[in-house]
Amino acid sequence: MPPGRAMWVWMHEAAPPDPAAVAAFAVQQRVTEAFVSVPWGGPTPTTQQQVAALRGEGVRVSALGGDPSWTTGDDAVTWMRRATAALLFQGVHLDIEPWTRRDWPSRERALLEGLARTVRDVAARTSLPVEIDLAPWLAQAHPRQFRDVVARADAVTLMAYRDRASDILASSAWARRAIAGTRRPYRIGVETGAVAEPEPTAAQTFADDGRAVLERELAEVAARLAGDDRFAGIAVHDVESWLALRP
Repeated sequence: MPPGRAMWVWMHEAAPPDPAAVAAFAVQQRVTEAFVSVPWGGPTPTTQQQVAALRGEGVRVSALGGDPSWTTGDDAVTWMRRATAALLFQGVHLDIEPWTRRDWPSRERALLEGLARTVRDVAARTSLPVEIDLAPWLAQAHPRQFRDVVARADAVTLMAYRDRASDILASSAWARRAIAGTRRPYRIGVETGAVAEPEPTAAQTFADDGRAVLERELAEVAARLAGDDRFAGIAVHDVESWLALRP
C-alpha cells in the first residue's frame, strides 16, 4: 500500500469547519489521517463531532496541539491528558515550534533541548503514538538537538514548505538523512495557505498555484521518495486553505 496522506484540521472556536464537509473532502483527497486541534480545556462537542465524522469515514485521527512555550514545564502533558481522556484519538500530534519565539535567536539550543524533554515527557505518559512537527532546516543548524527531538517521538512531520517538488526535496534532504539514523518514519508537510515574511509567499505555498499544481508536485515528491522505507506520506496544511484552492 502506498504512503497515505494527512492533513491538519484547526478547529477555530469562532468558525469551526463543517464536520461532514471535512470528512467528505478527506475521502475525496485520499486522506488517511487527520490532525484535529484540541483546545487547552479538552475536546469540545464540536471537536467530538469532527472526530466522529472523520473516523466514520475510516480516517485515523490524532489530537493536535502545541504552543511555543511548551519547552518548559508540564503544559504539554496536561494538555495531552485532557485531550486524550475521552479516548477519541488514535495518536498525538505536537505542533510546538519554539523557533517562532522572540527569544529564539539567543536560546536556540536550550529551547530545542527543552522541546526534546517535552516530547519525551508526553510520550512517557501516553500509550498513543506521538508525532512532532519540525522545520527541516533545524537538522543542519542544530543536528544533535534535531536528532534528539526526533528520537523521542514515534514519527516526525517535516514542514518542507515549498511549492515545487525539487525545492521540497532539496529543503528536506538534510533532515531526511538525519532521520534515517533515528529509524523513525517521517511525512513531508506542505502549505496551501498564506505565508508571511521573511520569505516570499509564492515560494512557500501552493496558495497561488491551485490544486492541479499541488497534485502534480506531490505526485513527483511521492515518486521520488517511494524507495525510502521511512517515508510515511504527505501532510497538507491545512484543510481550510486546501478546500479554498482553485482547481
